[in-house]
Amino acid sequence: MQERPEWREFEERTGDIFEELGYDIMRNVNFKTTRRYQIDLIAFNRVRAFFVDCKDHFYIPPSKEENFMIEQVARMKNYVETNASFAWKNNVALLVTKYRTSSLINHKEGVGKILAVDINSLNELLSNLPVYESELLSFKGIL
Repeated sequence: MQERPEWREFEERTGDIFEELGYDIMRNVNFKTTRRYQIDLIAFNRVRAFFVDCKDHFYIPPSKEENFMIEQVARMKNYVETNASFAWKNNVALLVTKYRTSSLINHKEGVGKILAVDINSLNELLSNLPVYESELLSFKGIL
């Protein structure tokens, strides 16, 4: 029997956390607009959808993390443009890292957005979403 790669287990665990909190999950979403896209995970409920990019790198430099998020926002935007059922939701781009990330720790209110969270903090973020609501990079409909 072939073992699952570590990164696959990490993506599955990320989806499991969302499911445990009542979100529906779509995994490895592939779609095409003017080019092909892939989203690791879309976790959604009646009002919100998280477009999740899972990164299992031991260390992600802040500039590279920012580039990952810019790409994820573009994928999210393109997906929402082609899927009307997401147009009315609060759509949130989220980077989930396997190892600790500085994005949540160094976040300063009014300065930046919560764009990334390590998997060990994901449950806390989702369970206390009203606390972080105003800081999430989210949009309804098309940017």
